[in-house]
Amino acid sequence: MDRSESAIAAERVARLKTDFDVTVLADWGDDVSVGDTTWKAGTWSLAELERLRDSLSLLADAMNGNDRFKSNLGSVTVKKASIGSHGGEAWRGQVTFSANASFTPWTVVHEFAHIWDEHNGWGLSRRLEKFTGGFTSPLLSWMRKFFRLADLNGFVRADEPGKRGRKPGCNRSGYFYGDKPSGSDWNFNRVEDFAESVAMYVGWERDNALSDHARKRITRYLKSNGEKDDLFGTLDNWADYARYFYPEEGDYTKTKRWRFVERVMETFE
Repeated sequence: MDRSESAIAAERVARLKTDFDVTVLADWGDDVSVGDTTWKAGTWSLAELERLRDSLSLLADAMNGNDRFKSNLGSVTVKKASIGSHGGEAWRGQVTFSANASFTPWTVVHEFAHIWDEHNGWGLSRRLEKFTGGFTSPLLSWMRKFFRLADLNGFVRADEPGKRGRKPGCNRSGYFYGDKPSGSDWNFNRVEDFAESVAMYVGWERDNALSDHARKRITRYLKSNGEKDDLFGTLDNWADYARYFYPEEGDYTKTKRWRFVERVMETFE
């Protein structure tokens, strides 16, 4: 952030606070030390502040307005920091984006969906789990892994096709997802399921900044085994996994996750 952009940045930060009750922790500004004033550029850009606002507007619109958004999520703080390989994290009313790379609209909606869930005692993800017919059982998961019924390398994932823990109960948490999510991996659980389901709902066939990502999450299961997906360039056995993830007629609106998120968007207070 250049000094010449600071006034515009301040205006955008103020709009985020007014519209969404979101406070951006600025890491740019004057740095005063030993009587000298120098400009600290920080890690944010004007484009990122605008992307944050645009992405939150998509989520708020799905919730039928900014007032519902603020009621559903409460006050949220946003910052950038070094968080390893993660693009974003959400915890205790705070969203942290990686300072080492720019974030995407998908990441914004995903992380703020976590805040929505957290603000409501993680009850939304538990309700999603129940609505879709899923359950969490570390014991049954362990048994699947022990008897070599999991798509893993023994008890852990491997970075190769067919061994990333995508099947129900083959993840780290023992989460047996119900119906058909848009994807799963070793880190999948009901909390991640809810956040991804919200992002899919916001993006699916709406011609917005999340729509291309949402579509590619589904169309990858039309690929042959051993092909790379169009999102992350990951080689996997997509044709084999289609039975777990590809919705009826390729239409995500026919999934239980779509119906659940639509219901909470329209009725949740």
